Amino acid sequence: MPKRTGGNSAAGSCELVLSDLHHRITGVSASIRSVLPELDKRYHLLFLASRSEGNVVARSLWEGFRVMARPPARRPFRIWHVRRNNEMFWGILARDVLRMPVKLVFTSAAIRRHSWYPRQLIARMDSVIATSDRAADCLTDIAAVVPHGVDIERFELNGTAIENGQAHPWSSYTRRLGIIGRVRPEKGTDLFVDALCATLPNHPDACAVIAGKVTSQYQGFARQLREKLAAAGVLERVFFLDEVSSDQMPLLYSQLDIVCAPARYEGFGLVPIEAMVSGTAIIASRTGAYEAMVDEAESGFLVDLESSPQIAEAIERLLTSPELLNRLKQAGRQKVRDQFSLNNEVAGISRVYETLWDQGT
Repeated sequence: MPKRTGGNSAAGSCELVLSDLHHRITGVSASIRSVLPELDKRYHLLFLASRSEGNVVARSLWEGFRVMARPPARRPFRIWHVRRNNEMFWGILARDVLRMPVKLVFTSAAIRRHSWYPRQLIARMDSVIATSDRAADCLTDIAAVVPHGVDIERFELNGTAIENGQAHPWSSYTRRLGIIGRVRPEKGTDLFVDALCATLPNHPDACAVIAGKVTSQYQGFARQLREKLAAAGVLERVFFLDEVSSDQMPLLYSQLDIVCAPARYEGFGLVPIEAMVSGTAIIASRTGAYEAMVDEAESGFLVDLESSPQIAEAIERLLTSPELLNRLKQAGRQKVRDQFSLNNEVAGISRVYETLWDQGT
């Protein structure tokens, strides 16, 4: 069916609504925005957000309400795919109070029982998707388990692009480690730093990159990390980057040999599969969907929560065995191609939509 793209569908033709109603770029934002272009190819789509994504134009919540007040042209109702508490609230208001022709699909990544308020909201959804089996265990009446995926072509091709010969501070080092994500305890940045303090002194050819925003709340935490690295004599080999834009992430991943994801808690977590498809070896904690992503000693290493010694041991094994490092790189890339592609995610989500529409009113 021919359609207009870029979130500019006429009110009557709009059949699918996606939203990113948050003032910051978060992991949830990344997962929403990664599927936008492909869903925009399949459906007449309206995107509610404060910031556009590529060719998909963002509209305000109030613009969305004006569109959703009218019935869609080719469907019995619109589907609004929501992922946050505030989006569920607005969706329930639109459907139940304002009587708009809309049904609500919610995606949950949480691997612990939701608190009282979100449980009440989730109970009012028309369909619920879990991103992992662990997330599904925390819910009832799941329509499908659909893991998040990554745009394999974007990470593989963009990551190998030559950046006009531009050199980075870490370019002269033979082996490069990294951690991606906000610098804070929840992400395990301190566990990574402790492991660096234990391993980098033995490997003068290795360095590390810590890429992530430091909010005002965690300035003291980041300062303590630098003090630890200085005390171990490796601070000059650890490069702190501020938040890296999404379009630059493939290039950063491609310059790393090992990525650590030692989070203390993660709902799903895209970093391991983004890193793996970019050709890095991964060391991940046993949280989120990481255990489904990483086959122990085959496509990466899994470590217990709070265990910097296990992280250090895994780093040591990889830095001292180029053959093992290369094997994990190759196996990790294939694992993502087989199981965590963006195409698989979009297909799974679309099946949930089509089932709802097939059921009619």
